[in-house]
Amino acid sequence: MNMRKLTRRTLLVAVAGAATSSLLAACGGGQQPTPTTAPATPTAATGGATPTTAPAVTPTAAPTATPTPAPTVVQARKLKMRVALATEEAGNFIAVEKGFFKEVGLDVELVTTQGTPGEVIPLVAVGQLDLFSGAIQAALVNARTQGVEVTIVAGEGALRRGNVFHAYAVTKQLYDQGVRSVADLRGRTLAMPSDAGIDLLELKKVLESGGLSLDDVKMQLIRLPDMPTALQNGAVEAAELVEPYATIATKQLGAAVPIVAGDQIVDIVGDNFPISVIVVGPPMLKDRALLEAFLVGYLKGARYYLQALKDPAARAEVVQILKNRTPLKDDKLYEQMTWPGVSEDGTFDLTKLDEAQQLWKQRGKIQQTVPVDQLADFSFVQNAAKQL
Repeated sequence: MNMRKLTRRTLLVAVAGAATSSLLAACGGGQQPTPTTAPATPTAATGGATPTTAPAVTPTAAPTATPTPAPTVVQARKLKMRVALATEEAGNFIAVEKGFFKEVGLDVELVTTQGTPGEVIPLVAVGQLDLFSGAIQAALVNARTQGVEVTIVAGEGALRRGNVFHAYAVTKQLYDQGVRSVADLRGRTLAMPSDAGIDLLELKKVLESGGLSLDDVKMQLIRLPDMPTALQNGAVEAAELVEPYATIATKQLGAAVPIVAGDQIVDIVGDNFPISVIVVGPPMLKDRALLEAFLVGYLKGARYYLQALKDPAARAEVVQILKNRTPLKDDKLYEQMTWPGVSEDGTFDLTKLDEAQQLWKQRGKIQQTVPVDQLADFSFVQNAAKQL
């Protein structure tokens, strides 16, 4: 299907057809048997005296601990998931390469072809792609308002204390001239990867910390890989940088200097601020066992990644996996850059989605807001987390 030629009428028909077609089949894993307590065997009294009948004593059974649910395992299934070529996708990459998906009966193919959320979401809605992972964008809300049933089922990349992979930087020349605070950005040209993503809400909060608004800067949309060069040649004066490009611009090229970075951003926007999510359409939503099995594998991958932030041996293994799966091949970059945070349990504060929608509506990126319980459903990932 050519997404660019897909009309709204064709899409809605396709979605309706997908909703009534036969669902993906999967078998849930068997439940663990409920433990039973065997009755106590009474013992007879001995001795020469005439025995007397002792009062019956009812044995007290020891309390039974609630068993941990057995991991959901489905029949061998192949799933196709679109992912970004970014380090915050590490949970998915690790789950594939360490066999966490295979443990639950899944063969997950990670598709890394480029495409905007607006182009990818229709494919997820009709089941041509099973899952989509990427930045939170206004396109999700627009799809919902047009009747396209796509739902966020897990949080992924996040700005977490100690692992903030964003930075706001100015050119070295401006920094040397005294532009060293957010307040100094008034009237400056600032590069952003998108003006319709949740990082627009992040930028709004950062600017407000310096007494500015979004209208006080001149936003210029530039691809993340192009930002270091744009700062180096003066095409822009400032930028919201994302790792590894923050390290490339500030440490390797020396083209920019951070003015807000690291935990300073968490202090402004809050911990576990969501950046990227996992999205599914009706076919996956209607097969709970299949979706939860996927999320069990993903969470195992995400938690192994978090372990690698502290364990040198696991870190070396994850570096190799990321080198296999992303364009980032430079060992020195992995040593220098701030590794992205990921949500440990796959959830985040949904009020951030409400705030983002209000901002997108003010900026004309969406026509109407959608209740967050229609945009996100964490029940699947919460059930998966209980199985770990």
